[in-house]
Amino acid sequence: MKIEDFLEQKGSEYAPFDPRRAPTILHSLPNLSNLKCKIIQVIGTNGKGSVGRFLSLLLRQRGFNVGHFSSPHLLHFNERFWLNGANVSLEDLNKAFLSLNPKSLQEASYFEVLTFLALEVFKECDYFVCEAGLGGEFDSTTTCTKPILTLFTSISFDHQEFLGESLEAIARTKLNAMDKRAILGIQSFSPVIKIAKEIAENKKTQLSILDSKDISEDIKKYCYNNAYPKYQQENLALAYYAFRDLGYEGDILNLPKLDLQGRMQQLFSNVWLDVVHNVGGAKAILENFSKDKYILVYNSYKDKNPKAILEVLKPITKSLEIFALNHPRMIAKGDLEQILKILGIPYKYFSTLNKNEKYLVCGSFSVVGEFLRKFKR
Repeated sequence: MKIEDFLEQKGSEYAPFDPRRAPTILHSLPNLSNLKCKIIQVIGTNGKGSVGRFLSLLLRQRGFNVGHFSSPHLLHFNERFWLNGANVSLEDLNKAFLSLNPKSLQEASYFEVLTFLALEVFKECDYFVCEAGLGGEFDSTTTCTKPILTLFTSISFDHQEFLGESLEAIARTKLNAMDKRAILGIQSFSPVIKIAKEIAENKKTQLSILDSKDISEDIKKYCYNNAYPKYQQENLALAYYAFRDLGYEGDILNLPKLDLQGRMQQLFSNVWLDVVHNVGGAKAILENFSKDKYILVYNSYKDKNPKAILEVLKPITKSLEIFALNHPRMIAKGDLEQILKILGIPYKYFSTLNKNEKYLVCGSFSVVGEFLRKFKR
């Protein structure tokens, strides 16, 4: 059986948390009993993919053999497996999957299968940069690994159905994953810092906390030269601080460009893509796109609080065009239309692009991924 077919049977990406399930399965996978790689885990709400890739690029620049596991993907699941500058091929992923013995993975969730696959693919690397799926404390990347360092990106509201309705509950679930050494990236909410300090004290964790002073002039210049938004300065600052914590120095100005799609990506001269799907991400977009008005090409999962996101984006919204998607998690058409009426945002359904208009495509990985399939050159 191929990995694609096996994953298709799994259905939704995340199963209800069971901290015993993934470790139990791991014990049945002898290939993964002796990992040689040093693991760095990345946890948070926004910026995990960018932080992980920046750190991977920095380590690769120093000549290390580096694997990066990220999620979710936009076009194909092998985008989640980056090795030394390129996505791992489907052929190699299938070989790794078969070497794990698929029968042992029957009880694993979709994301857990990919976690085990990443451990197999990257077990010989010098460094394995591993992004948590959601949460932190009970995520399979936490229960099945022993990171030498944990990085926490910006933490805000997301995945409330799994993590809790309050910011405190969400932050605790994520921050409880810290172990011996952790770095907290720049935060928008001060309670997150307080909770991090409390947990670090209880766990005897060596915790570093970043603020705006940790964004160096080279980081600012690199992001300016590549036309990156301000939030990427914060992501790169966290990655570079981690890089230095590991004992290295690097040349930021000659770092390759970030090779992740959908992160404030300019697809055409008048079209930008961003996988924003929570209020924190929407605020970051507003900060960087505040000088103009855009047509939003948008849709949303019903559990992502689209009303709050669209309220944040309204000042830069000229109108909205609903990007129709057939996905079980998508908000009902009538419900989204009602939100747009309440907010007073003119809307219609997306059909084509007008070269005389500026577009911002956002709302979820599914929206951006399907848009890329339709329009990527």
